[in-house]
Amino acid sequence: MEIFKQIQKEKDQVTPYTDYPYLVYGRVSTDKDEQVSSIENQIDICRDWLEKNSYEWNPDSVFLDNGISGTTILARKAMTLILEKARKREIKMVVFKSISRLARDLKDSLEIKELLLSANVRVVTIEEQYDSLYEGKNDYKFEMFSMFAAQYPKSLSVSISAAHASKVRRGEFRGGRAPYGYRIKDKHLIIQEDEAEVVRMIFDLYNNKGLGFKKVTHELNNALAKGEIVGPERKDKWQVTTIQTIIQNPMYAGVVVLNKYTHVKVDGRKKQIRNPMEKWNIFYDQHPRIISEEEWEKANTKSIIATKRRITPWNELRGLVKCDVCGSNMVVNASWKAKKDGTKTHWDYLKCSSYRRGGEYGCVNHAPIKYEEIRQLVISKLQQHGHDMPLNLKNNMMQKKEKLEKDLKARIEALKGKNKRLIELYLEDQLISKAEFQVKRSEIEADTKKAEDELFLLSSEKEEQLDIQNIKHAFTALNNTSEDLHEVFKTLIKEIRIGQTGELEIEYTFQP
Repeated sequence: MEIFKQIQKEKDQVTPYTDYPYLVYGRVSTDKDEQVSSIENQIDICRDWLEKNSYEWNPDSVFLDNGISGTTILARKAMTLILEKARKREIKMVVFKSISRLARDLKDSLEIKELLLSANVRVVTIEEQYDSLYEGKNDYKFEMFSMFAAQYPKSLSVSISAAHASKVRRGEFRGGRAPYGYRIKDKHLIIQEDEAEVVRMIFDLYNNKGLGFKKVTHELNNALAKGEIVGPERKDKWQVTTIQTIIQNPMYAGVVVLNKYTHVKVDGRKKQIRNPMEKWNIFYDQHPRIISEEEWEKANTKSIIATKRRITPWNELRGLVKCDVCGSNMVVNASWKAKKDGTKTHWDYLKCSSYRRGGEYGCVNHAPIKYEEIRQLVISKLQQHGHDMPLNLKNNMMQKKEKLEKDLKARIEALKGKNKRLIELYLEDQLISKAEFQVKRSEIEADTKKAEDELFLLSSEKEEQLDIQNIKHAFTALNNTSEDLHEVFKTLIKEIRIGQTGELEIEYTFQP
């Protein structure tokens, strides 16, 4: 019996955190509620493992990357900080719920593990029961589970696609929100007649009346204002983009297309690409039609699309000019006027994109503003600032970052000084007890580490603004006004706001 008592006694001996510092890492890919609860689950599992293995639980040891996908290491600040602490020999162990929380990419998983092991940091993944302390140089187990973690989302995607296809073959709706014009009843799509009438009206105006997306939108909003039709589901008014989506959706002709797009990883980021048509899964007559296949094909043939497509004039200020009334982008509209001799006078002017899409239902109609006049005014203002700009120009972000770095360094030095004075109080003046000294010193060391972590993250962040040299180059490029200045404008201007009567306000990326 004494043997069992001794074993239990050894189990009951808890290793203090200060003797064996560790970190617990958790990650979720999105901010959805069900994913947020997963974070709590990850922490609970790691805490249970630590306590069962007689390690003192420290809630400050938890490092989280919330709403971050596992595609790249550098995008995850908590993981970056863990690796930095490992390099500084500040930790002895990192605990993960599973390898999938470490990373979904095989290469990244192996790289993180090697970086931690090279710093003599113990790696524990609970679900796979992997512990580098006991596995030694046996990497097969870790590599195998890392491969499974990388393959899981791909297998899940295939399973989901197969489930969707199976539902469609049974005549069931594959899931999500029903398209406008339909409702879901007993897992099947049924026609919502008042909305279906609007869909038929859209195709009729587009196919038979010769109207484009914009004019169809105006017709619908006029009919909506008179109470003749119902409105869209999510907006109070019809928008051009909604009309485009309806016309391009083959479901209104009873056709369901699956596997049209896929995701690939490019430079550590996921990108959606369109699959070749031979990979598409196409199902016919799986739910009631609102329009005929002939009507849909007519609206989506290249010939009719070409007759209604308008070439958008080139806009060097695209994405920078905003409507001061609703905040939408101001876009360039082309216009012309015929002369008596048969020639035409062309000009481009700026218009609120919301007004362009929805007319008076979208926004207000701005006073006529010629694009060339705005372009020249912006160039003149920038050139004026370029002449007045001192050589030691600093942009706002750089100044802010420098101030934060300075404040953090000052705080670290102040804490070190405070720690030195605390030692003097204890050793030389003997004004405080050993217990008081240990408590205060732990607080100061914790504050110091927190400030050092913030300083590390700040210094490792990628610059969000171009440096002073690029700004100077941009000002120099303004001399070539005949060239495309889009990149120059993006470098020097944060936003341009235009009011209804034409008043203009420019926000720069630098301090004038």
